Amino acid sequence: MKRSVFVFLFLLFVVPVPGTAQTDTVKIANDIKDQVWKVFKTSYEARDALTFNSIHTEDMLRINDGGILTGAEYKARTLSWTPPPAGTTITIDFALENSHYREDVAYEVGYYRAIYTLADGRKEYYYGQFHVVHKKTDQGWKIAQDFDTNSVNGIAIDETFFNNASMIKL
Repeated sequence: MKRSVFVFLFLLFVVPVPGTAQTDTVKIANDIKDQVWKVFKTSYEARDALTFNSIHTEDMLRINDGGILTGAEYKARTLSWTPPPAGTTITIDFALENSHYREDVAYEVGYYRAIYTLADGRKEYYYGQFHVVHKKTDQGWKIAQDFDTNSVNGIAIDETFFNNASMIKL
């Protein structure tokens, strides 16, 4: 009897339940998709700086090839966004290469593709790699650190990088 109780307790507390961690990870990834990436996409495309700023923590860090900006600096710069020229539309998409999720923090690495469709129909494509740290706050998931670059190991990011990652369906 003692052995049966021990085996039961061992199985209950030591052996992970299949699918539980996976389910939590999927839920966190979906929450981040809904609370961050969807809002990022719509606000970036609309050049809605106030909504865009709302998905970033106050103390966030923005790092790119030009240097580091803190939350207040970055948000102030975003507020100076101007609309694209008449007839020009912006589309941005994201594709993940790697991700790690915990209950209150997440790290995602991937690529973005921004397409500027000009009034005459021509398209300009811009690609980059991003590393984003998300933190769960009282208001939901937010970007706490955002690094991006246009090259990896000296190789320019292009559609090949983007297409080889998993598109975030927004």
